[in-house]
Amino acid sequence: MRFACGSVLPTRPCGEEDSRRWRMRMMTRTRLAVNVVAIWLLGTMPGSAQNGTGAIRGTVSNPDGPVAGVPVQAKEQSADEVFTATSAASGQFALNALPAGTYDVTVPQIGLANARFVQRNVIVEAGKTTAVDIALVKGNLGVIGDDNAYLTIRNKYTNVRGEPPRMADGRPDLSGVWNGNVDPNPEAAALLPWANDVWKQRLATALRDHPAGFCLPGDPTPTNPLLYRIVHTKQLLVLLFEQEPHYRQVFLDGRAHPTDADPTWMGHSVGQWDGDTLVVDTAGFNDKTWLIFATGLPHTGMLHMTERYRRPDLGHLVVDLRLEDPATFTRPIERHMTWQLAPGEEILEDICNENNKFPAYAGLK
Repeated sequence: MRFACGSVLPTRPCGEEDSRRWRMRMMTRTRLAVNVVAIWLLGTMPGSAQNGTGAIRGTVSNPDGPVAGVPVQAKEQSADEVFTATSAASGQFALNALPAGTYDVTVPQIGLANARFVQRNVIVEAGKTTAVDIALVKGNLGVIGDDNAYLTIRNKYTNVRGEPPRMADGRPDLSGVWNGNVDPNPEAAALLPWANDVWKQRLATALRDHPAGFCLPGDPTPTNPLLYRIVHTKQLLVLLFEQEPHYRQVFLDGRAHPTDADPTWMGHSVGQWDGDTLVVDTAGFNDKTWLIFATGLPHTGMLHMTERYRRPDLGHLVVDLRLEDPATFTRPIERHMTWQLAPGEEILEDICNENNKFPAYAGLK
């Protein structure tokens, strides 16, 4: 059956004008069809391929098996942003929606049991998943009682939420038992040559001569992955911890540092408020402590320490540390920690006994 020109059902054009119109309609329909197909194809592709992102997935384990509750971090080498995921009960973790690039994957030191993990130059491609299995290495011989308990305590209090408590004057109350930790992304210390030589020698002997190993105060900085108790009053803040000398005092009554004080292991600390942040200034150190937990950095009596304590919510205490010593460091050292409230825990008695025998030459029988 054929239709006359002008019919409402022609499948082909009848005249020159109709031919041009028909070709235009067909071209329009073709473009629409191509666009629909393209949109459909994009909709069926993984989202990571569409936006140029990939993923890093794997399992965290130690010699005892899978490790839960461990923060796994990925930082693209040319950027500042840090992506974080937490390992599940199975030890599995997933860092999704990572922009394509080259990453460093890290796990911070968790308590005293595991050393810090770093895997550099991990390639992430758009639309692909890179496998990284993390085998944590023992940080010590496993003879310290806190080793197994640290991560258990950490995971126990992950859901402590609420507004920070306040003192009568409206300042944040920093009181509580806090699960301390280390900076997850520490920067290397810049040491003068003499200090670098001392530090290398300490590392070469596995910190054999660390003061804490001889029942002496080991480190005045708040960088130990141990429990701390803060007792906060209007005039005084006291930090209690399970190692020599077991306490630090921070005077909040407006006094200044003494001008002729004898140098001490922990120094002399005074504090003042900067908004809701307590700024603690400490000076008057001797040169006998080893700085920053197991890092074991040397210093001189010129050491000056500034701490900033801020409680953004009920369950967390942000601790920022700055160390200055022009006789040891070429630039200040900074560390940034976030402590976790552990309301059901207590600071335990810690006795360090050197087991020295009474010397035979003492002249006493």
